[in-house]
Amino acid sequence: MRINMINGSQKTGKSNTGIILKYLNYFLKNKSNVKIFNCGNKPFPDETFREIVSADVIILAFPLFVYSMPSNTLEMLIKLESVIKQEKAGNLIIYTIINNGFYEGKQNNIAFEIINNWCGRSGVKFGGGIGQGAGEMLGRVNIPLDKGPFKNLYKNLQKLAETVLLKKTFGIVFLNPFFPRFLWKIMAVRFWKTKAKNNGLSKKDISRIVEY
Repeated sequence: MRINMINGSQKTGKSNTGIILKYLNYFLKNKSNVKIFNCGNKPFPDETFREIVSADVIILAFPLFVYSMPSNTLEMLIKLESVIKQEKAGNLIIYTIINNGFYEGKQNNIAFEIINNWCGRSGVKFGGGIGQGAGEMLGRVNIPLDKGPFKNLYKNLQKLAETVLLKKTFGIVFLNPFFPRFLWKIMAVRFWKTKAKNNGLSKKDISRIVEY
């Protein structure tokens, strides 16, 4: 079985989306032919799109942006729809993994509706997937995925891999981390304050209301 993964993160280096796909690939690599394509900030050439749709399965993963997806991912999907129709690749099944910076995985629900509708428009089957909350923690927790706050993600990635190999529908699973919400909030506030400071912003700058 040929499986093509698309990393829809806008980051060209290490990303939380890439971490998730790395673990999923761990469950798939000895049982199928897997290739990962990274969106980054440059559009794929036409031959890459044709290679992507020549697979049996596509696994699309991306971070949540304003309850949707990064602009580079959206641009890629518009072109991918066109190529799917040109190549008559209606036998494809698309699985999706979305991670967000909120605590609750269910915050990904609108993005899943968008992907489901896109699959219907493109003429391919929507296989469901995983919506993970607190995705920003993935690259900052130095604990194996199967033992730390994301052990539920680890188990569901294994289940997703088994479902992908059978080309069956997975459904949509929303996951929260096994981590107290109040501690996650403290960590998140500290992280964004540090980011703001590094960009020359004060606490007053990031808390004030901007009037239009």
